[in-house]
Amino acid sequence: MSNQELAQILTEMADILDMENVDWKPRAYRTAAKSILTLKQDVSEIYKKGGLKALEDIPGVGEGIGKKIVQYIEKGKIDAYKELKKTIPKGLYNVMDIPGIGPKKAYFLYKKLNITSVQSLKKAVAQHKLKDLEGFGEASEDRIRRNLWTIKAHKKRFSFKEASEIANKIIAELKKLKEAEKIESAGSLRRKEETIGDIDILVISDNSAPIMDKFTSMPVVMKVAAKGKTKSEIILRNGMQADIRVVPKESFGSALQYFTGSKMHNIELRKIAKSKGYKLSEYGLFKGKQMIAGSNEEEIYNKLGLKWIPPEERRNEGEFEKYKI
Repeated sequence: MSNQELAQILTEMADILDMENVDWKPRAYRTAAKSILTLKQDVSEIYKKGGLKALEDIPGVGEGIGKKIVQYIEKGKIDAYKELKKTIPKGLYNVMDIPGIGPKKAYFLYKKLNITSVQSLKKAVAQHKLKDLEGFGEASEDRIRRNLWTIKAHKKRFSFKEASEIANKIIAELKKLKEAEKIESAGSLRRKEETIGDIDILVISDNSAPIMDKFTSMPVVMKVAAKGKTKSEIILRNGMQADIRVVPKESFGSALQYFTGSKMHNIELRKIAKSKGYKLSEYGLFKGKQMIAGSNEEEIYNKLGLKWIPPEERRNEGEFEKYKI
């Protein structure tokens, strides 16, 4: 449960209501979602201290949306959201991800051409079915075709050299900000894999807003896939995805470890932690509710009876025996 997740739900509700040509509600949901993303406290804490009235003090949150937030806090779901999702095909969310197609256009294509997925959109574009539709035209169809190819390109992997050059440029720009205390790349790039799927960047900061603003507005950005207080995602002009996460200093080491190790390495490391009575996550190494390590990777591995393992060896291919203390 998080402010970001709640904001995403409210935004999706706005998108569906937009599709159905509902008048003022989509704007209300989007306004509330934007306000929630800027909160310094979790909505659950606000509700715990002041109830529904405190939630209604959040800009854009009236009684109706406030009650839905209460349901989200108490039950982990919003019934109205669940019912709205039933009114449209699931694949339409992916169609809306294509630049140039918003909620209303996606719903229009669904009604006119029964487009319910990116695949059916590709087929319709290949058959030139969009150019004669109201609100589209030949130029619009060509633009969507190009964007579909860009999305396809995004799914490919990139050479380590190309990915590291791009990541270094992004990090160099972010280092110009006084709010960025420390910056590191993570993921397959830090493991120095031969090919890279996307770029992961971690930052320590007490003020994430300037960092997110910079990250999402650089010249290399083609599309902002998501922008939040602690995490943002962008699609670069070469089709590659880059993600950034702002984490507190006390959790930086555990986050760096979590987002660097391969899936199998991390699974094995969590097993080791569990066998010693600990719980390991991206937030830290815990003994019950007490964090016993997290600010740097070395102390996490040491607490688990291991020397620090170089990132490029974190593949669960014998490194745990090799670096056992």
